[in-house]
Amino acid sequence: MDRTRALPIVAALLLVVAACTNLPALNDTTTTEAQSGEAPMALLLLLDQDNAVVVVDRKGTVIERSDPPPDVRYAQPIWGSSETIVRAQIAIDDNRLIATRLGGGSEWSVQLPTVPFYYLAQPGNEIPTVVSLRTDDRAGGLIAEVIAGPSSVDTVSNESPFYMSWDPTSNRLATHVGGDRLDIVDGGSETISTTANGFQAPVWLEEGLVTLRTGSGETFLTLWDGSSFVDLATVQSAARFVGAGNRIAIQTGATPDGGGVRAIARAQALPTIPSGVLMVVDIETGSFTSVTSDASPFYQWDAGGTRLLFATLARDLAPALQWHVWEDGTIEDFAVFIPDPSWFQSVIPFFDQYAQSISLWAPDGSAFAYPALVDGEPRILVQGLDNTSPSDIAGGIWVTWAPATANR
Repeated sequence: MDRTRALPIVAALLLVVAACTNLPALNDTTTTEAQSGEAPMALLLLLDQDNAVVVVDRKGTVIERSDPPPDVRYAQPIWGSSETIVRAQIAIDDNRLIATRLGGGSEWSVQLPTVPFYYLAQPGNEIPTVVSLRTDDRAGGLIAEVIAGPSSVDTVSNESPFYMSWDPTSNRLATHVGGDRLDIVDGGSETISTTANGFQAPVWLEEGLVTLRTGSGETFLTLWDGSSFVDLATVQSAARFVGAGNRIAIQTGATPDGGGVRAIARAQALPTIPSGVLMVVDIETGSFTSVTSDASPFYQWDAGGTRLLFATLARDLAPALQWHVWEDGTIEDFAVFIPDPSWFQSVIPFFDQYAQSISLWAPDGSAFAYPALVDGEPRILVQGLDNTSPSDIAGGIWVTWAPATANR
């Protein structure tokens, strides 16, 4: 992705993670055999060190595995629907997006002129439909296409589209184009804003589309309800945000004055997101809650917008990170870890967009999974909210949990 707008901490972490080895080994609790009489488990979709696409349960039992042919590499598998998987195939003169059905069977395979480097599944489709980003081989820049099979490849935009979000209640697609334009695609294309600030990943919630906009020399966190924008808060510097349910998590880059004076000055008007503070904004109640003033390179809501997973730099073990979970004003601290470098370099600079296509959260919010180095090897770890240490379930450099309806 040729997009530069990550917060300074991300750039620094990319360097140190690439150079690091690992922390002391975590507890190995890998299980490879299914136990009879147990309740069905949610499934996880992995990419292992051999670029095989693997589906496992929470204990690491392999459900199915797809190995790439010779001279072919698979990349970034996602759940295309509750029962389908979409992956990129990277090969000389044969780059593709491939959709398969869980348990066997092909849905579609679409050859593309260039490598698709990001794709987001439309929710609720039995036949997987994705919007895909790749380099435009004819005009340069980027091209976004909606793909649902070989005979269904529709160009959404070739005017430098950067980010996108599906409406969870309809077929509408929001695309952030060229750094300042926000389009809604629903059959045709309608521009709803030409002041969509900077590089951002708008997120569509049930209440509407959350985005940033500029006006009168200020930047606003705002909600488009389908007909107009409702400003929620002012934002003082570059910000990244994610959303689920009725909640938004947002953090801006730190500014020298911390934003305190400005926040007080605007207290009787519109709230201001404090500089450098990870904040939770509840759209339904209108409340603003501070989570942490530590810079967070990654945060993601569980499916219901109840629990917020976020990472911070481990204070005494840099360049390691530490996981935390915020819920209703309470923070629980979890494992210190060193992320797998390839996952970190792919996901972290653009986590606000990846938060819409992959989920580190189990569908019931009881656990989260992530790639980490263990004894120098990339492993997939599962951390239950009721456990003191994560479980090492499989080798892998990529992970996303299945939707609830894909449980087995």
